[in-house]
Amino acid sequence: MAEAIAPGRLAAFSDGVIAIAATLLILEVKAPPAGEEVWPALRHEWPALAAYAVSFLVIGIAWIHHHNMFHQVRRVDRGLLFLNLGMLATLAYLPLPTATLGNHLTGHDAVPAAVFYSASVMVSAVWFTLLWNHLCARPYLLHPAAREFAREARRRSLLGPVCYLLAALLAFVSPVGSLILNAAIILYFIAGRRSPASRVQRPIPASAAGSEEEDTARDGEPSPDAR
Repeated sequence: MAEAIAPGRLAAFSDGVIAIAATLLILEVKAPPAGEEVWPALRHEWPALAAYAVSFLVIGIAWIHHHNMFHQVRRVDRGLLFLNLGMLATLAYLPLPTATLGNHLTGHDAVPAAVFYSASVMVSAVWFTLLWNHLCARPYLLHPAAREFAREARRRSLLGPVCYLLAALLAFVSPVGSLILNAAIILYFIAGRRSPASRVQRPIPASAAGSEEEDTARDGEPSPDAR
């Protein structure tokens, strides 16, 4: 059956957007100007540097999760396209709350800046739950061998939004503590027992691909005209 957009093409477009979003983060970190001492100037920039480091890891983990997800997808529908665009929009938006937090973390507006930041990261994580839910509801979009994996991934995807919500609530008490909690969450995803990099699956073998048509028929995939 003809596909409007192949999973590989969608993943390549997503990689480009995510790479640009990660690159834009550094633009708000100011280099020491000529005539100023380097180390004192860099110490003055520590809020911006800390926000940059956490946000870069947030986007990096999102890229790993996205790669992991589309490793399981064999077909793309309209709903998946728009959900993916929503996820990319929130990731491309992260340089704004990152710059806001970096500029206000040590000022009198630190609380709203930290809440804004953690809430933005939380929204970016919610999209992955929505994407996995869409795939679980339409198993014909997945490789047959990946369907059980997708159900487990949907359950695990709830951890990120809940933790980032806690970080947003902590911001009302300690903006710096909120940023530290965000960093701890990211470090858990990187180094934890269930780190996303460790869950990337190998491509579906040819023997499994040969049974996809039968699996599709059993799943009751709609015809192209019904989409």
